[in-house]
Amino acid sequence: MTTSNAATTVTAGVSVAAVIATAATVASVAGKLSAPAAGGATTTARISAPTFLNRCTFGATDTSILAYQQQGATGWFNAQLQAAPTAGGAPGFWTTSANFHLQWVTRRQADFDAAYAAALAAAPTVKVTKQLVSYAQFEESFWARAVLGDDQLRHRMALALSQIFVVSFKSSSITARIAASWFDMLSQKGLGSYIDLLKAVTLHPAMGLYLNIIGNQQADTDPSRHPDENYAREVMQLMSIGLVRLNPDGSTKLDTTGAVVPTYTHDDIAGLANVFTGWSWYAATPTASTFSRQPAVGVDQTSPDVQPLIAYPAYHSQLSKTFLGTTIAAYTGPKPTTAAGAAALATYQARSLDSALRVIAYHPNVAPFIARRLIQQFVTSNPSAAYVGRVAAVFSATGNPAGYGDLFATLTAVLTDAEAQSTATALGNTFGKLREPVIRMTHWLRACEATSKPTASAPTGNFLQSVDYGDAGQLDEAPLEALSVFNFWAPDYVPPGTNIAKAGLVAPEFQAVDSVTIPSYANLMIAAAQNKAWPGGDVTVTYSKEIAALSPPGVTTGDNNQALIDRINFLFFGGVMSPVLSARLTRVLAATQSSAKTPTAAQKAAVQMDKVRAAFIITLTSPEYIVQR
Repeated sequence: MTTSNAATTVTAGVSVAAVIATAATVASVAGKLSAPAAGGATTTARISAPTFLNRCTFGATDTSILAYQQQGATGWFNAQLQAAPTAGGAPGFWTTSANFHLQWVTRRQADFDAAYAAALAAAPTVKVTKQLVSYAQFEESFWARAVLGDDQLRHRMALALSQIFVVSFKSSSITARIAASWFDMLSQKGLGSYIDLLKAVTLHPAMGLYLNIIGNQQADTDPSRHPDENYAREVMQLMSIGLVRLNPDGSTKLDTTGAVVPTYTHDDIAGLANVFTGWSWYAATPTASTFSRQPAVGVDQTSPDVQPLIAYPAYHSQLSKTFLGTTIAAYTGPKPTTAAGAAALATYQARSLDSALRVIAYHPNVAPFIARRLIQQFVTSNPSAAYVGRVAAVFSATGNPAGYGDLFATLTAVLTDAEAQSTATALGNTFGKLREPVIRMTHWLRACEATSKPTASAPTGNFLQSVDYGDAGQLDEAPLEALSVFNFWAPDYVPPGTNIAKAGLVAPEFQAVDSVTIPSYANLMIAAAQNKAWPGGDVTVTYSKEIAALSPPGVTTGDNNQALIDRINFLFFGGVMSPVLSARLTRVLAATQSSAKTPTAAQKAAVQMDKVRAAFIITLTSPEYIVQR
């Protein structure tokens, strides 16, 4: 039995060591896996509203479930397409502008500037250092929008795309403003056309810095110089066509000898690299200096650090460019030393870029490549070939060329496909994915209606970052903090020596599961659930609805433990919590009691709070929750 004094409950069986041991068994889930089911067979069983929302948003809430049930699937998708990142209850604060993240970090810099001015005025002779926005202020904006924002599908898609089109604060000179502008761009383009997204990615300063497009110059007459090949290589390998030829259903295409067929060679990379020469910083009056060095940055939305790159024709290769079976002819216009020639070469450079991006975007690999990546991001790590094929067909928009690469239609197909809508039980033990750490945190915060402390400039709070969630000792994941262009985890990662490997399956997110991240995650969530706050205490929950579940109206004796379990089952498991986990929660909640013979109201309240805390500690660290089904 667990006993409680007037203020404190010590819950038996929910120690840190026990929870870590439980979390460590996540890797053993693979032991239950079997060979993939053929053909993506489904049944008529359908997933619940919370299960659906837990895949395509940052976590189901009472409000979002009600909205989905009232709108129906079609109405919900249409509403999400139109939704803006407006937080309810704070009119006039959260902008509906497409530049949400950039406006956030701009406001935060104004906060820092005001604090600096106030400090100088208070003590003119004391040396004061002005604080500048950093990755932390961008991530404030990410978490605020994830927890409170109305445009959940768009923001969730932006996170998914940020793991396909990767840029990172790590080992780069990307600033908070550039990162904010990048995420705004992913939000703006993420439910539009893939071709438009690819061009916006290519010409954004974040990608220009991260993969060396900025300042990349031609070597037409200088054999000692070679155009940088980083972006040319990665845009093909990681963002569009992959390494090997694919069939329309995503299966690997083989040649007549049974060997895989590469999608490109180094010659293709070298030819494409010439297309990406002569692009650099925006400037009203471009010069050799602005090509090689970032112009001065202001605080508005027209500064060069947040504007698309522009053409510098003098630095663009005039040679023919051959790649992926296509040749862009060499420039043959007037000499670039004349005004007419410079204009003609600028036109040639822009057309070369558009032509190259269309060649990439319309490659037959793109539809199955993007289809599989999005399915893995939202639904399951090992989709059947039929599932991939159906989504790829929507992306390809056969018979409707104007609809090619429609990302909203593609994502809708991902989430409403027969396999996605069938229960995991119906699909078997190969279905599902490891829930990424950021989503686990946002799910808890949203379901428990977290709030951030309001400030003069932020009625809904700033979601202050007292730790870097990207550290292995925290979540080991934070937006735009991947260690390399290959993301936090590779889409084809296979945990070595596991039953996942024996079954011929992949488990991307398991690449971040090890002896450091398992206990770190458990410790983080235990502390958060126990203290009702994430690190630093700026973001808190009250557990008001969970306490209310324990104390239904009119009941004055005893707690309704089952009602609390039912609430957690519905919001976090879509109503399919296993009997084993349910029984464990039942035992722990029943054993959490006051030691007082006649508990006071305060002692009863303390017991209820401890029950809620214990329930979330068990839930958030259970393999059953960490593996999304």
